[in-house]
Amino acid sequence: MANCLEMEIKQKLSKLHCPFTWEIIDDFTRYSMACGNKYDQSLMIDKEINPLQQLLDLLLDCYKFISSGDDKKAAKKINKAEELLIKIQHEKEYNQIIRVIEHVFYATKCFFLYDANVIVEIQEILPNIVDTEQFNDIELGALYGCQSVIWMCMGDFGVVQAIDTAKKALEKNQDCALWHFIFAKSLRRQRRLISLSIDVSDLEKKHFEIAYATSTDDVFGIYYLQMRLESFYKFCRDRNYVMRKNENEKDVTKIAKQILQKKPKNFKVLLKLARIFLRVSSDESLLAKECLDTVETLVPDNITCFHYKAILYEGIGEYKEALYYYKKAAEHNNFAAELYYVQYGWEVGELEPLPHLLRMLKKYDPIVAEKKISLFLAIATTHYSLRKDMLNAADYFLKALSVDPLNTKFKVFKYSMIYEL
Repeated sequence: MANCLEMEIKQKLSKLHCPFTWEIIDDFTRYSMACGNKYDQSLMIDKEINPLQQLLDLLLDCYKFISSGDDKKAAKKINKAEELLIKIQHEKEYNQIIRVIEHVFYATKCFFLYDANVIVEIQEILPNIVDTEQFNDIELGALYGCQSVIWMCMGDFGVVQAIDTAKKALEKNQDCALWHFIFAKSLRRQRRLISLSIDVSDLEKKHFEIAYATSTDDVFGIYYLQMRLESFYKFCRDRNYVMRKNENEKDVTKIAKQILQKKPKNFKVLLKLARIFLRVSSDESLLAKECLDTVETLVPDNITCFHYKAILYEGIGEYKEALYYYKKAAEHNNFAAELYYVQYGWEVGELEPLPHLLRMLKKYDPIVAEKKISLFLAIATTHYSLRKDMLNAADYFLKALSVDPLNTKFKVFKYSMIYEL
């Protein structure tokens, strides 16, 4: 009898919508393995981000701890999420989608209770969860939007699904700034996986602009400013281009300073502000340092902060400090920073590039295709440029091709060794 009841409940749970039914297990496992200790930093919920994003972050953390068998931490996350849900229920901006938010939360809670074998409480909750077939277009859009937030939390490993679900959310509801933001942010992540030098697409630009224009959220504003800078990333001598680039930089810097004057306590906003101040051609290093120093007080040992401090010190010519922070970021599995550490470490005689790059293959496994290609190409280039070893250089270039021969990354990676081979 008990088994029949359990099977019946299990069947009902399978029809609900939440992280446990969105088929994220494979990508989430790869993401968790790739992150290592970086995942612990993602568990720090930033109280100044969108409350819905906070809630979904907590639900994903609950999923993480249940999957790893840590029931106590899972219980803490679901309890925090429930407290946040009560606050959301009293906010007018969520009135149209509150049934969706409640559905996703209580579905997650039911899976938590099922894992804890608290069947009685599940039986009390299930009849009160609204069937998704009753949702209108705005609510269906929100359901897809919630999925896109979850996929976005998985970084490089969830980017394709984040784009797909955010697009579906916008097809159902064009009036939500958050869905525009997630769609644009995911497009940006996909673009940057291929290369920093790829042009910002019209689609990415359009949706960042809509998110910025329809929301007062500083996070949306920061990404909008970042997109504007990246729109002029390429070097060009054309006078009109240079003039437009300079005017754009002045405007971006002005808005960034206005945001900083509001004394934001969101460490993610501060990190993005620091990166903007480091990118512009005018010397804003003091403002960048101010942002990064504040981040250090809010979240000590933040990996991105280490990376940006390295960029800061490199920019002002303090190469010893730059190397120190590149190394710290590399020790915490920051892939981009580690590639720079290999370069600087070799220049000062601290390491041998080839053995280090080969170790990175194991260190970052599993890894998304674009980064694996980057690593194989770096190894190929090192074999050729430092050792004149054309055979191994060709071998690793072919390995890069075998990952994905049609990958756009090959259109933007140009090495002199290729032409000489």
